[in-house]
Amino acid sequence: MTTKDLVLLALAAGALSAGCGAATDHTATLARLRDAIDAPIATPTQLEDHNQLVENVVRSGALDGLRQHEVQERIGRGEECGVRALCSEHGFRPSDWVYDVGRDPNDPQLPAGPTLVVGFDQTGHVDGTYYVTRR
Repeated sequence: MTTKDLVLLALAAGALSAGCGAATDHTATLARLRDAIDAPIATPTQLEDHNQLVENVVRSGALDGLRQHEVQERIGRGEECGVRALCSEHGFRPSDWVYDVGRDPNDPQLPAGPTLVVGFDQTGHVDGTYYVTRR
């Protein structure tokens, strides 16, 4: 093999590896989301941080393809959608999960941030996400 052949081989290998890399690791983003779900939101800056985090989770596909038990391991179990209008109006089932991300600092039972909905198909894989921010 000539030097030219080796250079071409190296370039080809580099091009292939760039296109075939591992999927983006969303571990840190989902860990932040898990923490944010129960965190108090006391300032407009904290609220905006929570809004952007939820937007990033959905837009980046951080939950796409995960199984229900994997979602639970990474961010906790959501509340079932039940008859919530937010879920039914956007095609989610009563058994899908909803998360209120962030709590009122004066009453931790009250949500204070964005809402994330996670839908699952019949095999238990995430098949849809939706969010509403509070701005």
